[in-house]
Amino acid sequence: MKRRPKRITIICEGYEEFDYLMALLHLGLWNEAYTIRIKNAKSLTNIPPVYQNEFQNDNADLIVVFCDTEVYPYDQFKSVCDKIDRFHDKRVSKYIVFFSNPCTMQVQLSHFAPVQLESNSKHRNSPIIRQLTGVDNYRARDEQRRLINRQITRDNYYYMKGNLEQLSRDYKVKPSTNFLTLLNYLENPNPSWVTRIAKKL
Repeated sequence: MKRRPKRITIICEGYEEFDYLMALLHLGLWNEAYTIRIKNAKSLTNIPPVYQNEFQNDNADLIVVFCDTEVYPYDQFKSVCDKIDRFHDKRVSKYIVFFSNPCTMQVQLSHFAPVQLESNSKHRNSPIIRQLTGVDNYRARDEQRRLINRQITRDNYYYMKGNLEQLSRDYKVKPSTNFLTLLNYLENPNPSWVTRIAKKL
């Protein structure tokens, strides 16, 4: 009998993350062992209550988070992790919170070149966004997000992963991300990692 796909919910910080994750999902590179749902929390501070609601309603076999670290000293990001840990009464955020420092654009631009963003400021990042994607004066408007995400392909997905390999996975380092771990999980035909992490919660 065919095994039921594991239900994975990815709670993301906002519209940039939501659109980007949807673009990745539509590439069809993640394994059919998972049914993936992406939920927009619409702000970093909304992530803990959205996570708690999803968990208590048993809406997935595993719920993970994808968000920015924001700016040093990363108080908002640490607050998200702390609230998830307190909800479970144990240190579990390290298994289920996936981040990008300084922002998700660090991961997105890695589809096109090895980049090392120093800021989450759209104004400061605008020149490199224009250089790599052709999108001018980036302000995360709907059409601008669409124009960038239309350029996400199966080929540059793997190029992005190679670029992320070169980055630190320590959230206090700029740039850094542990997003590659989540991507590798979602490509894995063996869903035992879902059960392994769920048992820690």
